Amino acid sequence: MARSKVLSLLEKSANLHRAALLGPLRYPIKGHLYTTASKDLTQQLSLLFPASAGSWPFASAVVRELLSGGSKSADSGSSDGSARQEFTTQSAAEAEPVPADDEPVQNFRVLQLLSAAEQRLQANEVGPRVTPILQHLIPELRSLRPVELAAMCTALSSIGWQDSLVDLVLGVVSDMVQDNVASFTAPQLAAMCGAYVQLCRHSYNDSQLFDAIVEQVLRSFKDLDASGLVSLTNALSMADHESEKSAVLLKAIAAGALDLIPSFAPGQAVSLLSSFSCLRHYDEPLYRAVSRHLLAQGLQQLQPRQQANLLLSLARMGHTEEELVRQLRQQLVQDADKLRGSALCDVLWSLGILDDLPVATYTQLASLLEQQPLRDFQPSDFRRLYEVQRIVQACLPAEERGQVVLPGWMRAYASAAWQDRFFAEQNFTPLQQSVCRALADQGISFEEKQLHNMTFAVIVRGTQIALHPEGPDNYSSSWPKRPLGDTLAMRRMLRAQGWTVIPIPKHEWMAMTIPRRRAHVNKLVTEAST
Repeated sequence: MARSKVLSLLEKSANLHRAALLGPLRYPIKGHLYTTASKDLTQQLSLLFPASAGSWPFASAVVRELLSGGSKSADSGSSDGSARQEFTTQSAAEAEPVPADDEPVQNFRVLQLLSAAEQRLQANEVGPRVTPILQHLIPELRSLRPVELAAMCTALSSIGWQDSLVDLVLGVVSDMVQDNVASFTAPQLAAMCGAYVQLCRHSYNDSQLFDAIVEQVLRSFKDLDASGLVSLTNALSMADHESEKSAVLLKAIAAGALDLIPSFAPGQAVSLLSSFSCLRHYDEPLYRAVSRHLLAQGLQQLQPRQQANLLLSLARMGHTEEELVRQLRQQLVQDADKLRGSALCDVLWSLGILDDLPVATYTQLASLLEQQPLRDFQPSDFRRLYEVQRIVQACLPAEERGQVVLPGWMRAYASAAWQDRFFAEQNFTPLQQSVCRALADQGISFEEKQLHNMTFAVIVRGTQIALHPEGPDNYSSSWPKRPLGDTLAMRRMLRAQGWTVIPIPKHEWMAMTIPRRRAHVNKLVTEAST
């Protein structure tokens, strides 16, 4: 891979190696990177950061940091005309000197420097101190053991420093892990997953790394304790990593977590459910066990934001836990003034989805929302506010629906955000078109319609029968497929408006032959008409 070639070039450059090795010294050390090596390095970096992607400035930054960490000078006095690039690196005055004839600083010494830097450096000091350490570390990467690589990634994550040099180091480590993943333990791999997502390394560039880690952890996930399970699941959630292997791993994690629930701190239990819900992976025994555990521990141990996350996790999956939801509602309404805009939206939406939102509670939370600055909201927050408003209104008598409205300026934002979503989804999906063809083949008159400005459906003409095609996003990612909370709430709202709702799940519909689809849709409409 290109990153491995970059590493090889760095290892072969004795001058660069020596300058990097002596980088942490307090004495200025000069070294040279000759034209040929510089061109080779630039060539390999151009493969990593193609100009077409607009990332060449990023590659240039890598070169600058590899050469000098920001301190450069040009050797213009060369009489033989050979172009050489010269650089100087100088660390902070308190760094301990190492004699030039000493062996390279031991790997754990470098890792200790990285970890210690987090505690003693101010934000503006991190870069100048971390860069020399990484300069020294790059030529030594292949000599690090798995435990040291995992510790290095964890240290970089805890420091939180992100630049092109860190990105290059993580890229090389990614290749090394994939090449030798079997030598890592499950806790080490879980820690590395957590570090990569904390450093925003969870894009398509490292999807192969996550695939390799998932496959390896499947063989030894029982070695993970409560902290490891939470860290790994959270990393998969933040990376939005979904695959057949990750689904198997999540099922295994859920089974393993059941035995460890008593050892979970309340915050860890909330984080676990939140990660599962973000990945749309539903495991009823796990949800039940965690709910009982949190009720026994007492919700007062959770911060309001954690309570909101727990309620959101239940709502996403449509998990009914009446006593837990009741206590959460009481606590969150009592502490609502401690929540910011997005968290308040989470609470309002979750209670509406779970059908546990009295008008008085809606009014109280909506009035608090009006006081929040606009910067505390995301566009998705306004879409959810519109959704919950319509769902709650639909379940009320017509004369009471006016009590459930958002404040003026928020109502306008919510309506606009919802319309933007509908504009993006205005074309009927292949699933809807397939349902229409099946109805037409059976001679059933129909029309495609948007119901109550909330959802698209296929209406049997002259009736209140609505066939509601539902794609993968309406269901859990795990088997057996389970309708998510907002899907259940949508059906409830339509029924409250007098519609007979016939769900058409895509995973069931696509498994049928065309003749069977015709017979199936004819049977559904006939039964709904009687």
